[in-house]
Amino acid sequence: MKLYLFISCLFLTVSAIGQKHSISINYRPSLTYFGKQSQSFHNYYFASRKGSQTFNSSGNILYSYKLSSRLSFTTGLEYSQQGQNINFNADSAFPSIRKILKIELNYFRIPVTINYSIFKMTKSELNIYSGISLGIASKRKDNYQNIILEDILLPPAEKRYKKKDWAIPIGINYKKELTSKVFANFGFEYLLGLTNAFSENGASKFGVLSEFDNSKQSRLALSIGIGFSLTK
Repeated sequence: MKLYLFISCLFLTVSAIGQKHSISINYRPSLTYFGKQSQSFHNYYFASRKGSQTFNSSGNILYSYKLSSRLSFTTGLEYSQQGQNINFNADSAFPSIRKILKIELNYFRIPVTINYSIFKMTKSELNIYSGISLGIASKRKDNYQNIILEDILLPPAEKRYKKKDWAIPIGINYKKELTSKVFANFGFEYLLGLTNAFSENGASKFGVLSEFDNSKQSRLALSIGIGFSLTK
């Protein structure tokens, strides 16, 4: 009898703990861009002070742990394509020359967020979340050397853009239970950049980009995914 009670209690405890854990896999089509330059920014090489919003995408695997009925903790690993396309010469003295500076900055990101459920139903809930995200660059590349008018030799892109990128994710997510162990995710996330992408090295603020004083990256993403409750 004592053995039966012990096994029953152990099973119920493991099941309760298991219901607090979940993983999800998400795809995020997104628009990425640098922040707007200062009001004093003026260079005829650029079409605008903000550049062009550039389509990219990202994907992640997230682990969530439920702290209470409404609070949960989430972390994981994300691969994020970022960077921006910047139109050159749109307002220059050479209007027939149309070139695009393509900056590709891809990262492996580690987000850490706290989620709060603002609306709960039997099989669905609406959450808001925020936290911090650290990005480690896996690709730093641009075509500036190929399109500039200045005859200068630049350091490689790996030395002109920073290796680490800090950002604040702010998002809203709708979670819908499909079965007792499977759920769907749908939401939006804004990633607010905290780090200027250009290195502090003087060579990073090269040529006409010496006036490009704000290289903090932002990302607006749609999130679609599937998740699994790790019940025992």
